[in-house]
Amino acid sequence: MDAPGPPQPIDDPGGEALDRPRAVSSFLLDLGAALHAAALPAPLVESRVRAAARAFGFHAQVFVLQGFLTVEIEQGALARVDLRRISFETHWKLWRTHELASLCAALAGGELDLRAGREALGRILAEPSPYPRWLVVLAYGVYGAAVAARVGGAWLEALAGGLVGLLAGVIHFGTIDHHRIDLQKSFLAALVGGLAAFFLTLILPPFDVGRAVFGGITLLVPAMVLTISTYELANDALEAGMARLAYALLRFLMLAFGSALALRLFPLFAPLPARIVATPLPLPVVLGMVAIGGAALTACLQGRKADLPWIAGAALFAFAIQELSKLVFGGRGSPMVSALLLGLAAHGFASRTGRAPATIIVPGLLQLAPGFLGAQAVFDLLAGVPVARSGEQARFFDVFMTALQLVTGLLLSEVLRRFRSATALERTATS
Repeated sequence: MDAPGPPQPIDDPGGEALDRPRAVSSFLLDLGAALHAAALPAPLVESRVRAAARAFGFHAQVFVLQGFLTVEIEQGALARVDLRRISFETHWKLWRTHELASLCAALAGGELDLRAGREALGRILAEPSPYPRWLVVLAYGVYGAAVAARVGGAWLEALAGGLVGLLAGVIHFGTIDHHRIDLQKSFLAALVGGLAAFFLTLILPPFDVGRAVFGGITLLVPAMVLTISTYELANDALEAGMARLAYALLRFLMLAFGSALALRLFPLFAPLPARIVATPLPLPVVLGMVAIGGAALTACLQGRKADLPWIAGAALFAFAIQELSKLVFGGRGSPMVSALLLGLAAHGFASRTGRAPATIIVPGLLQLAPGFLGAQAVFDLLAGVPVARSGEQARFFDVFMTALQLVTGLLLSEVLRRFRSATALERTATS
């Protein structure tokens, strides 16, 4: 709605005369929707849209949910409120995240006017993926093999995880343009991947089916969604965080339902294989697998080709610090300390290279996020596996505690970054 006031005509890129508040509000909605589609947490979307509005001379209130975006702008007597339905995206496109971060920085710094900002945003959204789909599907297979080894599997688990990963990649990218079946594809990937792994037991020596299946479908496990939702809840974005949390739980349940159905269907063809506990590969081999998987993540996460060494290094760094924390703290180590060090490394990387911190944080968190705990908890629950008295079975409480520790570590790294920046500014002002 428009408050009374004299319009200030401008020409938008399409050539239609629009009053300035309407043009600014429309652009801010486009920018917010693009940032949301890049899987940024709601508080970051809101802060960047407000910064862009200030650069155009408006005070803005921004509210983001998973299904809609609201922008209210004010400039003296002029005011406007606009709403827009937006899609709930869960697919990472790191190259676009970097470009949008650069655009937001340029807007906030006053380097671009409204017309230039709209044109730059249009170019970013129109830019195609840097990788062909066949390469991304292959990368899913490579990463599936690496994860199967990272979570304790051996060579057979890695082989089966790679094959299941190829199937998951085909399902994921075959349906990527159909948002309404995003939940269903988690169910389908778990069902097809589970059946494929079970059938592989008929032709391969015995192996740990659970780790192989998890390795293959790991990028469909909503571990990052759960971690982002916890970040939103910790930053007072309660509505967005709860919606994303509910979505993560539904994804877990869909994966569990698909796996449980595979358990029920396979006995129609052959007896279920005996449960096998894999013997982990030697640590140097696992480190190599993690590095290779990190390189494959460049395509899976749609990172820029020039960022491949950084993404692979981030995966290796996160895995290494988590393993070191296990030596110090025992058990599963300290996800909070691991996330703190990962966040500090990401901010240092961003300040030195000008790249987005997500280039380091996202692949690193994928090595720390509580996906296997959550998936195993649901699989055991629906498969009727009793909870061990020793407490070794994963529980949802462990999943949320791990996610909370990860978010706490990242928040601490952000606090330390801001403190360091403020200290540097103070020293500059007094010198």
